[in-house]
Amino acid sequence: MLILFTTVPGIEDIVIEEVREHFGNRVINAEVFGGSNVTGKVLANINDASSNDLRQLRTVEHVILVLDSGITGKDINSLRKCIWNLNLNGLLNYYTPNTSIGVTADRAGTHDYKSPEAAALLGERISEFLLSKGIKPIFNLDNADLVLRLIIDQDKCVLGLSMTRRTLKDRSYRVFNHPASINPILANAMLRILSPNSPSRVCDPTCGSGTIAIEGILMRRDLYFLCADVNYGYVNGAAMNARNAGVDALIDFLVMDSTKPALREHACGYAVFNPPFGIRIEPMEGVASFYDSLFNSLNHILRSGSSFVLITVRKSIVRRLIRKYGFGLISERVVEQGGIWSSIFKVVKE
Repeated sequence: MLILFTTVPGIEDIVIEEVREHFGNRVINAEVFGGSNVTGKVLANINDASSNDLRQLRTVEHVILVLDSGITGKDINSLRKCIWNLNLNGLLNYYTPNTSIGVTADRAGTHDYKSPEAAALLGERISEFLLSKGIKPIFNLDNADLVLRLIIDQDKCVLGLSMTRRTLKDRSYRVFNHPASINPILANAMLRILSPNSPSRVCDPTCGSGTIAIEGILMRRDLYFLCADVNYGYVNGAAMNARNAGVDALIDFLVMDSTKPALREHACGYAVFNPPFGIRIEPMEGVASFYDSLFNSLNHILRSGSSFVLITVRKSIVRRLIRKYGFGLISERVVEQGGIWSSIFKVVKE
């Protein structure tokens, strides 16, 4: 079974890691799909993977069952040729005369056509194919029974059947949403990057709606979290989300100004957080001063040798503060966060 996963650009290797972890030796091959290493797409060949199993993955947005693939050029005629050469026979395994079809196209790269034109060509080809089989197609662009997706990345073209009606980043436990909530997929990836030892207490000093802590415990029940935020409403909302996820017993919630922590020294073994940076929420005055105070607090809260992970667009500020406080930079990776290119830093307190 050939599957195309879509995810947040920048964490493709983490998706591959989770796929191999989840499916073990059933994974024949898994690799980044597209013209670069940051495409937000992973192509995997997996034996005996049920749709339910595939939807359990926590670092994936959409799951697409690949029907066929081909090569295209930049112009619309080469795309037409590619689409008409695709083998659509696999569609007949899922289609009945009463099944409605939707078509979408996602395009990345430099082409002389837009995604709606690609989708229109796909619809034309599907209609022609089904009519040749004596089946009158029923198209529904809003709520189709089957959604066919054409994924184009540079010169690569993949046709697949969507196995996810809505994005997997929409977690059912989230009954409260912070105005600048982190994508749960990124939260999960950050915990994987942190990779804390077992058992450990992990601190999120700017917890918002509690997504990072909840994702961490759902992934690893050997962790304990301390969720802190200066806003009582956010902490209360985070507690609601944790109860809804069934993990509140493993999280301590605290209303606290994390720049002036009311915690004993070395209270946590690790930290992972999504600090405000003045773009996704109302602009803040003194962003640099806030970050400085937060790093000073981490110096107090964390033990020597502890590591922490954060995501931010304030890259130069973070790099400067790492040097100022004598921390060590382990890694930095660029990811897309809500249309903004952010960095995930992994840092160690030396």
